[in-house]
Amino acid sequence: MKEWRVGKGEKDQRFNKYLQRKLPDAPSSFLYKMLRKKNITLNGKKASGSELLLEGDLVTFFLSDETIAKFGGVPAAADNAASLQETNEALEEYGRAYRQIQGRIGEGGILYEDAHILAVRKPVGVLAQKSVDTDRSMNEWFVGYLLSKGEVSASSLRQFRPSICNRLDRNTGGILLCAKSLQGARTMGRLLKDRSLHKYYQAVVAGKVAQSGQIEGYLTKDAVTNTVNFKKGVGADRQDAAGSGKSASSGRSPEASEHGKGWTRTTYKPLITGARYSLLEMELITGKTHQIRSHLASIGHPILGDPKYGNVRINETVRSQYGVRGQMLWCERVEFPQIEGDLAALSGRVIVCEPPALYREIASHSK
Repeated sequence: MKEWRVGKGEKDQRFNKYLQRKLPDAPSSFLYKMLRKKNITLNGKKASGSELLLEGDLVTFFLSDETIAKFGGVPAAADNAASLQETNEALEEYGRAYRQIQGRIGEGGILYEDAHILAVRKPVGVLAQKSVDTDRSMNEWFVGYLLSKGEVSASSLRQFRPSICNRLDRNTGGILLCAKSLQGARTMGRLLKDRSLHKYYQAVVAGKVAQSGQIEGYLTKDAVTNTVNFKKGVGADRQDAAGSGKSASSGRSPEASEHGKGWTRTTYKPLITGARYSLLEMELITGKTHQIRSHLASIGHPILGDPKYGNVRINETVRSQYGVRGQMLWCERVEFPQIEGDLAALSGRVIVCEPPALYREIASHSK
């Protein structure tokens, strides 16, 4: 028999999700069978699995150590050595990632932190998530950071692994949001899904952009080239002569289901308009891979330095003159909606991370 008390970081989740984390290799059919037979109980009573857990709830497994170990739970004695070695290797890798990347984040790189959420300035050239096993990304840095502070342990990582919430391309810098707790991950997932979290970017683009506008249409991914193809939809590239940054119909995006799979929308407004280059602020209404990069290229204003959607000649020029070696795209602001409950501290909060001074310098010099 094994007993666990539900901790603060585990509450407000469905009981069946909790069980899947405790026994990650167990099929759902096995878990529900154990619930029906009262071999797994909640507060000493039969449970269905649909219950929402509260802090302090008692979960009891009337299962053998061998059965728990079989399904990825607490290892049996014979497996302790191998499990310990595997755990130590993972912890060491997190530590290496933290030490390798921390210097690039620099002083003041933690933009906001509480018990549930962390916002960090992602450096240009660092992956948000691994693409191959040998990569060291912001995901590994984040766990290493929490380990260095003693906020997570090998034991806690078996139940919940903190991770990033939003993705940024390798050469896109700026605000990266990370979930420290299960409540943080669930809330951020909801905000990103319903698009109530406002995300703003800055980019230096080719050409003179004097008016605000929006771009909308459909993106399809080409897995072979790791690029996207963009086709403008109805109302695409509408400009707002008043310069407000939103046309009368832009507002908040309706659900993508109203437009079909792959539908995307970006609004933009000029911050600095130059003869050759302009600095824009964009709001990412939907969030798809390479959305801003492909959208701006589609209206004849590719981002400077963009190797996939940019202009080769212009990229060579800005590389020679300014040392630009990747797309000049930066996540510079996020605005949270009203939030209640454990994450109420984020309610209405605005997190800002200004892009490098080079962004304004290039646009201003081209006037």
